[in-house]
Amino acid sequence: MDTTKSDIALHKNNKILETGTSNLLFIKKNKIYSPNKNFYNGTTLKFFKKKIKKIKKTNISIDSLREYDEIIVVGSGKGVVSVSNITNSPWKRKSLKYYRILLKFYQKAVTNCPRYIG
Repeated sequence: MDTTKSDIALHKNNKILETGTSNLLFIKKNKIYSPNKNFYNGTTLKFFKKKIKKIKKTNISIDSLREYDEIIVVGSGKGVVSVSNITNSPWKRKSLKYYRILLKFYQKAVTNCPRYIG
């Protein structure tokens, strides 16, 4: 599997947790949500939690996906990626608004990051 173009969502008891390589953020009615528990709190997710104080933790059920306007994958290896659709699911992206906001934060941080010279 080419994880630059696809990934696998991990879930437990019908609750989405993360992907095989990254964390997930879900956008609904101009609010950002993160899974509540049972996931690795990655470096990129921690970065966004500092930048955007109002990321709400909640259980994200597989059955509730249709309620979300955007799903965003965040991780050190991927950066910030907008999910366009989910295989075998009717969910499709409705907006890129928060993807663009998060991408600007991320690009600014990466651009200003001092480079290691060994």
